[in-house]
Amino acid sequence: MRFALNDHPDKIIISASLLLMMLGMIFIYSSSGPFCQFFNPPKPTYYFLVRQIAWGIVAIIAMMIAYRMDYQLIVKISPILVAVTLVMLAAVFPLSHGTIRRWISRGGFTVQPSEFFKIALVAYIARVASKYNGKEMTLKQYIPALIVIGLGVILIVKEPDLGTTTLVACVGGAMLFLLGFPKKYLLVAGSFFFVAASVLVFVLGYEKDRIDAYDVTLRDPFADNASYQTRQSLVSLGSGGVLGKGLGNGVQKHLFLPARHTDFIIASSAEEGGFLVVAIILSLFTIICWSGYKIATTALDIEGSFFAWGIMLFIVLQATVNIGVAFGVFPITGMTLPFLSYGGSSLLVCSTGIGMIASVARRSRLPRYYPKRYNL
Repeated sequence: MRFALNDHPDKIIISASLLLMMLGMIFIYSSSGPFCQFFNPPKPTYYFLVRQIAWGIVAIIAMMIAYRMDYQLIVKISPILVAVTLVMLAAVFPLSHGTIRRWISRGGFTVQPSEFFKIALVAYIARVASKYNGKEMTLKQYIPALIVIGLGVILIVKEPDLGTTTLVACVGGAMLFLLGFPKKYLLVAGSFFFVAASVLVFVLGYEKDRIDAYDVTLRDPFADNASYQTRQSLVSLGSGGVLGKGLGNGVQKHLFLPARHTDFIIASSAEEGGFLVVAIILSLFTIICWSGYKIATTALDIEGSFFAWGIMLFIVLQATVNIGVAFGVFPITGMTLPFLSYGGSSLLVCSTGIGMIASVARRSRLPRYYPKRYNL
């Protein structure tokens, strides 16, 4: 029986996500064990694995619910979702006290509001596209979407989280392009963001230490003042060879490589699983990208197309940045690797997003053509 990617992109994208999640569980357990011993009192070596499995069960349930759910309902209530997530982002500030704080913790339950804002933003722009489907939009009609993107960017940059801020700005800009926003104004907005980011970093010193370390690392990763995280990540990536040292035999996880089970989990995976595991991970993300593209271009309606485009871009671009950081291509951002890194909010949101993309495919087996004014 033929089971082609073009015929069943919903099943393919869900399967690829579940395989990534399974690989994540394996390498979270393998890489986090030594770190557990430095808690007071020490935690069992399976501490992070158990927590991730709990989140994984919730994430899979959410994925299946989203798959069976009508995504148009999410689009309809998107203004409420935007308002709630913006309030959550603002709620981080009273807790920060001048330190980095990207989470809200209550009763042992921790959420990262910026993750949930991603879905709210995508749903809201899909709603705007649906509202003006086939009609020429004036600049005034783009203002609500611009305000939502701008508020999200301002609140996230305040955490501080330059990586997620840039991700939200880029995906928001891409969706405005798809929406038909005039290119000259989009170029102006992009230039303004670049100038504002440059002023924040080089004039106000916003996360400038990371940029300085990145500059040194580009020239010599093993210089004394190069990024320690990047240096150790490159050591992990290089020492694994083709087949790796074997599961559980990694050396860098013994407190040499920071964020071994979160931001740099692909480096830990490469040391123990080698190039083979990295190739599998990259292949699975490529499958998610391709199937997401197929779903977006054959969606039944315009809001489904925008929904699939937005979520797919968030997941694929975040994965690209995370992997690029591990390989020393980008400066340290603090972004996790979707489905693999330890972290409940990211896993839940990415899984729910995949379920929603698959829901778009489930409702549309035949392509539908949209008005030429959209850049789809």
